[in-house]
Amino acid sequence: MENVLNVVLSHQSPREVDRLVAYWKSVIGDNRLLVAYGGPRKSFGEIEFKSKVFVDDSGLRTRDHQREGQSYTGVFREVSNLIRRRPGPVDFVALFEYDHLPLVQDLNARQVERMHSDQADVIAHHLARVDGTSHPHYLYYAANTEFARFLEKVSVRINPEIVLSMFGTGSCWKREAFDAVSGFNEPFAIYFEIFLPTLAHHLGFRLRDYAAAQDTFVSNLGDRSAEVSSARDRGAWSLHPVKRLPEQLSSVRTA
Repeated sequence: MENVLNVVLSHQSPREVDRLVAYWKSVIGDNRLLVAYGGPRKSFGEIEFKSKVFVDDSGLRTRDHQREGQSYTGVFREVSNLIRRRPGPVDFVALFEYDHLPLVQDLNARQVERMHSDQADVIAHHLARVDGTSHPHYLYYAANTEFARFLEKVSVRINPEIVLSMFGTGSCWKREAFDAVSGFNEPFAIYFEIFLPTLAHHLGFRLRDYAAAQDTFVSNLGDRSAEVSSARDRGAWSLHPVKRLPEQLSSVRTA
């Protein structure tokens, strides 16, 4: 059986984090769960769940995430370093933001199966090639020659100009790809939904989408808390954004 570490990124209050942990444990258990905390340092010690790591990176704590170029590099680095220190094998890292909830108990198995069938090193939602398009994130960075120089320097691809975009609330990475990406800093502030998939591609890793059947349950606006049951019944593996946890933690199922 492949070993998947589920990393949940949160900046919530300790009470909210521990309730979120209880939800995740009801789905996948606590031995494959890690909280990456991006909130205040004083709150970190008040989180009861022991499998946790503090992310001390100002690049994560942006207000206007897209314009300020929010970074997940600190998250990747802290998690990668922790994996090296902790006992037990890790083959895959699944990274989810606090409001992206799993809806099925065999989420990890489904993700790994999708990765094997697609021969993917990384799967992400709404993955797309955006170079040469009017995608606003691409246009913003295409004007910066330093971005192109960085890609040309690190790329093992024939075409170093390829730029990818993904929706960053939930993704699954082979350990090798996760560790490799954690070893690089942005040349300047670059929004992680552009930086992470583009860097992984140019380091030689194969990225694939979760596919439309799952992308439909992952959007960037509003609150889909009322859709938890209906989304699960329609085949959703996960749902985003969910601002209110289900009252009954046993509301997930395996099939």
